[in-house]
Amino acid sequence: MPVRQPAALVHFRSVTMQVMTTLRVMTAPASDWAAPERAWTPEPSTGMSKVLQLVGVPVMALGWWALAFLPWKRAGLPSTSGGWLPTLPVLLGDLGVAFFGPLGASIVVVAVLRRWELALGSVLLGYVGSVAVTLAQGRAPMGNWSPAPFYVNASERTTMLVVCAITALVGVAIGAVAVGSLPRFGFLGLLTAAPVVALIAVLFVDPRADQRWLTRPVLVALLLMIAWRRWSGVLLWPAFFVLYWLLALAMTAVGNGAQILRHRGGGTSVGSVADSMLSVARSAWRVLLETSWNTFWPAAVIAGLAVAGLHMWRRARSVVHVD
Repeated sequence: MPVRQPAALVHFRSVTMQVMTTLRVMTAPASDWAAPERAWTPEPSTGMSKVLQLVGVPVMALGWWALAFLPWKRAGLPSTSGGWLPTLPVLLGDLGVAFFGPLGASIVVVAVLRRWELALGSVLLGYVGSVAVTLAQGRAPMGNWSPAPFYVNASERTTMLVVCAITALVGVAIGAVAVGSLPRFGFLGLLTAAPVVALIAVLFVDPRADQRWLTRPVLVALLLMIAWRRWSGVLLWPAFFVLYWLLALAMTAVGNGAQILRHRGGGTSVGSVADSMLSVARSAWRVLLETSWNTFWPAAVIAGLAVAGLHMWRRARSVVHVD
């Protein structure tokens, strides 16, 4: 006579298997967001698709620049025509913008176009065009356009342009991996939250206002991506929160280092800036942990209710089909 295992042990094994299945889905080479088992297959190119690509690539190139740098431009420059010019940061004091802006913007471009080749073309077009405008503005006579970095050291400008290029390409690579599945994009798409929220704020609300009410809907969407296909993805939400907190900590540390570089004196060095960033990380992690939690938990509650409702609806449908 077979021995029945305790119900708690059976339930634990079932939950463990669901978590492992979710992890396998996240790392599987699936190419369709909502249903990886029904992978998208490329179709022959048509005249209309080529026209859409010719139009979409430059449009997304402009969108890439707007996501990455428009909030920085509008926050740091007066309301003049030059404030809308597609230029890039060339001062080391804007290191945080050059690092996190192109990274998140490139991921968004890949997610929209769904093909890394087109996304790479859009990012390269947006970058090259922005570099051309930036260098042309730097050579313009004093008094034309908006305040231009005429005083920037050539090596400093080159360093910033290289940083923008590297982070943009890294964002394309991360985006190509992220769009493989919904759960994967839920995690890696966290890098896009800051650029998206900043652009919405600068276009529709006061950029200086509290943006937590904008961040929470973005987090809700990302959390739903993680648990959309399998409710057991909810068990991965704590890891998402840790990543969210670490990202906030990294952005704060880099921002502090950028402030030191912006007001640097003769004794500033790479080592002193790095030590300052580490000092901020050691002293601010508790505050940022509390701030991140206050932003995360309302989003988690809303996403949890949505996942629970979706799970109940799926179960009800399955019961109807069985009957």
